[in-house]
Amino acid sequence: MTILGAYNTLMAIMMLTMPGTMGEQLVGAEKAASAPEMLEMGTMFHYGLAPALLMIGLMLILSRTAAIETAKQILLAYVIANAVLLGVYFGVFTNQDAIQFSPEMAAPDVIAFGLALFAYFKGK
Repeated sequence: MTILGAYNTLMAIMMLTMPGTMGEQLVGAEKAASAPEMLEMGTMFHYGLAPALLMIGLMLILSRTAAIETAKQILLAYVIANAVLLGVYFGVFTNQDAIQFSPEMAAPDVIAFGLALFAYFKGK
């Protein structure tokens, strides 16, 4: 839970401190230069997502000492939500022209999903 919490908190901090850079990566440098409103959309997306990731990260970090059954329920919620997130990434984002999504962009989230599944099934 500590690793997952740290990952989500770090991502939130990055989104709050460099939303323009992350927004440009989301829409692509060429599109950001030719359509500034697309860059603004990508930037606002990261500002909006940051508090949610910060909340998730802090909840995971602060619940590290919870009883095993409570920790497993928290991990199960994380696994379910992360499965939905990956479904959106690969089911919606890959078919959009507005953003420059590639599977490599989702690699950290896939790793976090695997880690959460492992912790859920192997946690003692």
